[in-house]
Amino acid sequence: MNEATIAAPAAAPAAPAGPAGPVRPGRPLTVTMVTRRDPAEIGGVERVVVGLVRELARTRPDWRVDTVSAFRAGSRIEGMDGLSDVIAGFRLGWRLRGSTADVIFVHCPECLWGIRLLRWTLPRWTLPRWRRGAAAPLVAVWHCAGPVPYLVLRRPGHPLTRVLAWLRTAGERLATSADGHVAVHGQVEACLRSQYGLRAPVTVIENALDTAIADQLARPADGPVPNRLTALWVGQTGYRKGLDVAMAAVAQARADLPGLRLRVAGVPAGKPADGVEWLGIVPPDGMAEVYRDADLFLFPTRYESFGLVVIEAMAAGLPVIVSDVVNAGIVTDGRNGVVISGHQPSDYAGALRRLASPAARVVIAEASTEDARRFRVDVFGARYAAVAESFAAIQ
Repeated sequence: MNEATIAAPAAAPAAPAGPAGPVRPGRPLTVTMVTRRDPAEIGGVERVVVGLVRELARTRPDWRVDTVSAFRAGSRIEGMDGLSDVIAGFRLGWRLRGSTADVIFVHCPECLWGIRLLRWTLPRWTLPRWRRGAAAPLVAVWHCAGPVPYLVLRRPGHPLTRVLAWLRTAGERLATSADGHVAVHGQVEACLRSQYGLRAPVTVIENALDTAIADQLARPADGPVPNRLTALWVGQTGYRKGLDVAMAAVAQARADLPGLRLRVAGVPAGKPADGVEWLGIVPPDGMAEVYRDADLFLFPTRYESFGLVVIEAMAAGLPVIVSDVVNAGIVTDGRNGVVISGHQPSDYAGALRRLASPAARVVIAEASTEDARRFRVDVFGARYAAVAESFAAIQ
């Protein structure tokens, strides 16, 4: 099995055990987190999983928390849209076929079919005696749901768009039969129910900032550079996250703000453009510095199930300019940022002009930092622990 265990810091304090207590005397709980890509990747799902594993290791030091992924960091197969879904399903099924975990959280529900398929082919005698009665429960963790996130991966009319959306949603429909469900936001739960008719209980657990990056973001940034305004965009899928809108907005605003520049992180470098600096794919441990070097966060995303990069930017004290598809409860227009309806570059250019003054940004920046604190990793970890304990207790 392609497993990795992320250990807790040696000096981390232990938290009391959950209400469900030990599943079996003398044997600690074993939990597996399943992802498409290696958790060392920059993606939001992977960063959420890394933070979750660290928090569980801190608060449940007697547990074993493993990660299993379908693809290694930098895998070319992962970039093969459509084909990668099928390969990921079979790979994860194969790597989990002999799992002795008490609970398995699947952070890529579209691949859950493969895990179930290959577990059925495993002879019962190869499992521990206590596991022969039933396989470990599979909990689908929904970071998004429905066809929209796949339909906006590329510009409308791209031949692969609808094929990929159909393939992903077919996998998601199969995942609705999982033993349990976690959604990262109430909007995702609502989509599960409206798109797939899901009637099973869903636990909504909002993502939180990993303490490792939160501590780095809390360090003071350098003061503003005179006659310069740096906007930051972070993402892995340019069109879905509105990179084209951000670049067009900066190009328009530069007519009045010649010192304005846009830094782009998370995607390979594109064509040279005035005022645009391509940072490429930045490793997770380098993101705090990227946030601290910016003056504001520009994110005209076309789809967002939660918005991890938004709360990271807020935690760094950045005013944020986002589209209104960012879910309610994260950005409040006029308090910690600017929320814009639609994707007209001129609207975002206007927001950039309004926030060009350091004095205009400082009040919003203070609110951003304060509001980001509510995404507490201790609450986040405790809720996942409660889900794990509740399923393990009935095995």
